[in-house]
Amino acid sequence: MKPIVVIDLFCGMGGFSQGAIEAGAKVVLAVDLWEESLKVHHHNHPGTPIKRMTLGTKNQFSLFMREVEKWRKMGYHVHIHGSPPCQALSNASSRDPSEGMPLVIWFLDLVKFTKPDSWSMENVVPMRKRLPEGTPSVVLNSADYGVAQTRRRCIAGEGWEAIPTHNKETWLSVIDALPHLKDELVTHINLDGATDSNSRRAKSADFDINSTSGTLRNSKPTLREIKLEALGSNAKRKQDRTVQEPSKTICGSGNQTGARIFDHKETKPKKIRSLTIEETLTLQGFNPNYDMSQARTQKNRWTMIGNAVVPAVAKAIIGGIKQ
Repeated sequence: MKPIVVIDLFCGMGGFSQGAIEAGAKVVLAVDLWEESLKVHHHNHPGTPIKRMTLGTKNQFSLFMREVEKWRKMGYHVHIHGSPPCQALSNASSRDPSEGMPLVIWFLDLVKFTKPDSWSMENVVPMRKRLPEGTPSVVLNSADYGVAQTRRRCIAGEGWEAIPTHNKETWLSVIDALPHLKDELVTHINLDGATDSNSRRAKSADFDINSTSGTLRNSKPTLREIKLEALGSNAKRKQDRTVQEPSKTICGSGNQTGARIFDHKETKPKKIRSLTIEETLTLQGFNPNYDMSQARTQKNRWTMIGNAVVPAVAKAIIGGIKQ
């Protein structure tokens, strides 16, 4: 087996790079335009060469061709990955989806020109129907790779097969990934039905009367009624998901704070608290100690995390390379 090197384009804070390294590959070049995200990438992967540039022109092809040829001549298997911006292609966007395709097509043309030994490209699922006919692609769910999030992404590419490590019966829940939340939320539940530590009710208030049967029922919330926010959901919080299930997709656009945890026992759900940066990193498949200090604002940190490739998916792709 040849050792594997990876060129990571539109690399962001380093999600694909992180997964590739965990799979035993060497990342030989990481490229992005956003300087802050490159600083985060470099701070966590100081041995990886990085380059800040605007990608998208054909005169850049020769640069990457030289990189492919250099490492191939040294006996390496060369993999190119790209994660072109997905905002215009997302179902949540009001923009014309065609605005998101030029960089996708540019990347596919780059692959044809450089002919790497294998390649992959990650984007939102709606991209798949816009790919040129015959482009190999699959839809991967992060939960199938041991991440407590049902993030689905279209991955185009050749030369690999990402074998799942989990199935729906073994998916990790938010509580599985963040076990410290259980004691905190159980404490919240056991505050005699109160919604915060300064508001305690009498024991009798733990019960109310079922209007149909006339019997007493427990009115305190259970873990099943403690739910994590589905970002982008409506004000009635109908899309929120219990913490005993995987999180919905961690979103990178517009976040001022992390996803919030709600008590859904009441008719109008009440916020318990927001997730921390470390908890959000964990749900995105990163080590909670991944250093985000090089980002200037909390909003930028959450944006970077939400936009990042899930490392476990990247690890499965690189680990599934066929030589």
